Amino acid sequence: MSIAMRLKVMSFLQYFIWGSWLVTLGSYMINTLHFTDANVGMVYSSKGIAAIIMPGIMGIIADKWLRAERAYMLCHLVCAGVLFMRHP
Repeated sequence: MSIAMRLKVMSFLQYFIWGSWLVTLGSYMINTLHFTDANVGMVYSSKGIAAIIMPGIMGIIADKWLRAERAYMLCHLVCAGVLFMRHP
């Protein structure tokens, strides 16, 4: 499989996973964790704020200390670990 095809598959799987849990996260927080509507809004807005701030920081880290694919892998492993630890 060519590198371009592998990148396409990786991008598809990444957005597929996001779409599978991001849509149901709000109802999970309200029904199971008993968050208020304002709390759910704060959680979703924190993702937007992080999306503005973190690319610059991760770019600096990837340029100085890590290769880009290692930084990408580290971010995914940390997120997977946090999601796994929060699972009841």
